[in-house]
Amino acid sequence: MFGPNSFPAALRKLAALTALTIAISTSNMASAADNYSSTVSFLSKSFLNGKALEGFTAGTMEYGFTLDAMLQLKAGGKSLVKQLPAINYMLGTRSQPLGNASNGYLFNKDETLSLNVGRAGKFLFVSEALDVPNNSIRFDVFKKLAARINSQTGEISNVASGAIDYAWVALGLNAYEEHSLANKVVQKMLTLQNTDGGFGEVDALASTPDSTGLALQAINLRQDFGTDAQDKKRAIAEKKAIAYLVATSVDKNHWNAYGEASVNSTAYAAMGLKAAGKKIALYSDWLKLQLAPKGGFLTSWSNGVGDKFATAQAIVPLLGKSYLDLLP
Repeated sequence: MFGPNSFPAALRKLAALTALTIAISTSNMASAADNYSSTVSFLSKSFLNGKALEGFTAGTMEYGFTLDAMLQLKAGGKSLVKQLPAINYMLGTRSQPLGNASNGYLFNKDETLSLNVGRAGKFLFVSEALDVPNNSIRFDVFKKLAARINSQTGEISNVASGAIDYAWVALGLNAYEEHSLANKVVQKMLTLQNTDGGFGEVDALASTPDSTGLALQAINLRQDFGTDAQDKKRAIAEKKAIAYLVATSVDKNHWNAYGEASVNSTAYAAMGLKAAGKKIALYSDWLKLQLAPKGGFLTSWSNGVGDKFATAQAIVPLLGKSYLDLLP
């Protein structure tokens, strides 16, 4: 369902430039030298033909992690032009996100071929964070996404898991300047907060640092767009989520997942705290200790070398930032 204010903003965007060219201006891209060039290079080289991260099966592509990885590369100093193969493949043409509904990118690779709403939200957010001139494609993605959202309650149809999808949808809608609808989605997301203050992921009732960190970023992108009562509700939820992350951190510098230290969980949790205005130096320092000698982040299964999936989510907090810091 479309809200009453949805189409004006969307149509304004539809009239904007849509063609991608090599001559894209990079004046607003990160250009300062970074201290982790080997890790940025490791992640960049983990893309198949520069287009997308190779998946868990050789020769396949993992689209969700690729969108995260593109944010990491921006934070690490990779300009829009230097990410152009991935920009064109993932964000700049309809053939990947919208052209083939069975490819498992913005559509679930199952018998329904339904829209993957969380990834659609991530598409909108990453497009804005990287300042990609793909406005007509964004409009089409927005239309498909908005059709899944109840414009009165913010409920997203056919989402049975925790807060991850809601958080990405809210981030994407706010990045797309659909703030009223985003606020409704955030308010619905807040009803998914567990009694321990955290938010669930696959199991809505089992809080995780990953989901809670992402929810905190969604809460903090625009805190003051709702009514006074809604903003108060956000503030209370934020306080509880911060308390959950602080209480579940290990040695006050990282988080575990499945019983062992996790780069990915630490990255998402730290970004959530950063978005909430908290200092994350201790977590950034821990992430630094997990760097492999030749670049990338180590995991317990990566045999002493960098792991591309850990690296695809952890450069931003390594640099002391959250995803919100990447928006123009």
